Amino acid sequence: MQTVKLQYLGKIANIKILEKEFGKLQTDIVIVTQERISHIKDRHPEDYNLFEQYAEKCVVSPDMILKDSKHNGTVFMLKQLPDTNLNIVVRVALDTDEKGLKNSIMTFYRIRNKNMKKLIEKHEILYKRE
Repeated sequence: MQTVKLQYLGKIANIKILEKEFGKLQTDIVIVTQERISHIKDRHPEDYNLFEQYAEKCVVSPDMILKDSKHNGTVFMLKQLPDTNLNIVVRVALDTDEKGLKNSIMTFYRIRNKNMKKLIEKHEILYKRE
């Protein structure tokens, strides 16, 4: 069995928001695997520096959390910066999932205002910073 290298990213600040929607989560810890880091570098190379700078902030203090209507147990954590917006996609580790899982980053990319509005229209808002 291959060992998967995990990198701790941070903790979900208000886990109750997600548990209200999904039921009990296994943990508030969010990780990213080396495979997902490679994915971000390959698919969104122009965004990787932003990932290194802001991924933890996106997880710990997102401006908005949307429930992914297409993928069960997945959320979009959005962070607005002065010049752009960031979207980090997180698969949450539900209590009904295989034991020992952590909430994990699926991908990360910049998102234009126009696309962010579309995302908000299509997906349920679970949290919005006031």
